Amino acid sequence: MKKVILRYGGYAGLFELITFILTWLIIDITHVDHKVQGFIGYVTIISPLVFVYFGIRYFRDVVSNGSITFLKALWVGLLIVTIPTVSFAIIETVYVFIIDPKFYENIAAYDIEQYRKALPPAQFAAKMVEIKQEMAFNKNPFYNFCGMILTIGALGTIVSLISSLLLMKRERVAKS
Repeated sequence: MKKVILRYGGYAGLFELITFILTWLIIDITHVDHKVQGFIGYVTIISPLVFVYFGIRYFRDVVSNGSITFLKALWVGLLIVTIPTVSFAIIETVYVFIIDPKFYENIAAYDIEQYRKALPPAQFAAKMVEIKQEMAFNKNPFYNFCGMILTIGALGTIVSLISSLLLMKRERVAKS
């Protein structure tokens, strides 16, 4: 089981790094707006999780002789998810604090401008307080790292649940 988890988790972690770099280059070259960047970002986060499905399927078909229970599949999936989860948290934290330290400030500036256009003055003032509090949290690398762990971990758990449901297969009992 350890080899399967390390192999498919490693594939997902490596794919996470590759898609992150490609996304970063695409956004930097094309200068797409923030909404499109957000969409591209979530695709970057979710796409490597396809290796969870393939890892569970490989475990079921090769290691477990064609059968796997829901709980065993879920366990394998969750273990695989840990590698891309930690990988992305490290990659994203390095990016935001070393490569592009103005990342959250740029997002906040964009959000402020959107709220300024859409909200009445009283709601806008309340939203500004909320954004300033959020910015204070975003300046903390530990908070950022943990936030990414929770985000990717939640998405990975959902992918593991779905994959486990799709791939569970009970052992066939031979008729006598």
